[in-house]
Amino acid sequence: MHVKISVSQIEPGMVLAEDVSRAGGALLAARGTVLTRRHAGLFRLHHVPSVLIEVSGAGPGEQPEEALDPLVMEAAKDYLRSRFLFAGIRHPALAELFRLCQPRVARAMVRKKTAFPDPPPTLSASAGPDEGEGPLPTPEDIVASDPALVSLPDVFARICEVVNNPLSTASDAAGIIGMDQSLAARLLKLVNSAFYGFPSKVDTLSRAVTIVGSRQLTTLALGISVVSLFKDLPAGLVDVKSVWKHSVACGLAASALAGGADGGKEGVERFFVAGLLHDVGRMVLYRNLPRPSGRALRLARGKNMLLCLAERDVFGFDHATLGGVLLSRWRFPESLIRAVRLHHGSGRPGWSLEPAVVHIADLVVNAMRVGSSGEYFVPPLVPEAFAALDLSPRALGEAVARVDEQVEAILSVFLPDDDRTSA
Repeated sequence: MHVKISVSQIEPGMVLAEDVSRAGGALLAARGTVLTRRHAGLFRLHHVPSVLIEVSGAGPGEQPEEALDPLVMEAAKDYLRSRFLFAGIRHPALAELFRLCQPRVARAMVRKKTAFPDPPPTLSASAGPDEGEGPLPTPEDIVASDPALVSLPDVFARICEVVNNPLSTASDAAGIIGMDQSLAARLLKLVNSAFYGFPSKVDTLSRAVTIVGSRQLTTLALGISVVSLFKDLPAGLVDVKSVWKHSVACGLAASALAGGADGGKEGVERFFVAGLLHDVGRMVLYRNLPRPSGRALRLARGKNMLLCLAERDVFGFDHATLGGVLLSRWRFPESLIRAVRLHHGSGRPGWSLEPAVVHIADLVVNAMRVGSSGEYFVPPLVPEAFAALDLSPRALGEAVARVDEQVEAILSVFLPDDDRTSA
């Protein structure tokens, strides 16, 4: 069933039933597109009065499908209860997330013909015992001892300068990014992806800066630059492609949540990058301290613990603390540092928007189980973080829909096709 609505009636998660084009004939959005607030703004910009949408009774993040066997749905509920062991479903946001995930798990059970569609991965022998190990280093020592983390590529450092300098210009941003052809190509690929949904191709950095904004574009460049430092991790711990799939998904969920929390204002790029890099400290641990990291993974899986708590038990700190130290060393913007360092909670009352958005996005993606950085359980929700966003629990559906719609395309910006086969 289809219905025509005015652009002002568009709600995130609605699905287009026909192509939408501007007056000159250029395509703005194709049939089947899951709409967001950005689409509504784009249509208004090009004076599109109304659109035809599909009406199926499904909400944002839910795909209309044939009815599932009630017994399979009940099995999915039982399975999800184990995944939500620490999160629970008493908070309305968690109850909504549980509801969104139940049919996903049921479909996975049918597709994989198993009651356990996503068991915790086993560790290989390379992540074996580390008896005889001396005192473990501090976060500051870990960063200081790794030349790859201490001495950043020149272009990376200059991008940081542009981001932190309020007087930087569009030409400054384009000039710095253009110093690295690979970075420039990936950035243009991201600008031309579904992340923005521009109706025409953006083929130069200068035009990208003009359309997106110099600060937003350089922030995205920072995120792309960091990925290149962690393309390889020791075997036997986690799959690097799965880690980055989880990270990209968290960035997409964060940008969707931020778009709703701030009324669709500009600047969601920093939330995407914050989500993208939220587990960068865990990648440093896997690469620099693989055996203690294996011990933390074994502890979490053997004792049914949250991985961040197992990290604190093994290292005396967790990946969020290490990530904050690393980004501080790199002189990242303070908002990104806070988002990474505090996304599991600050230990004191009060949440700023960036950590709160990443905290909720991490819960959403862990519940969806899109990739993994090693955590099996859905982390517990800090209610104050959700309250800081001032969103309805139904807004989580938009985050789920955005991840489903865009994760594979955006992942291809960061990892070539031959690096994504097991993501």
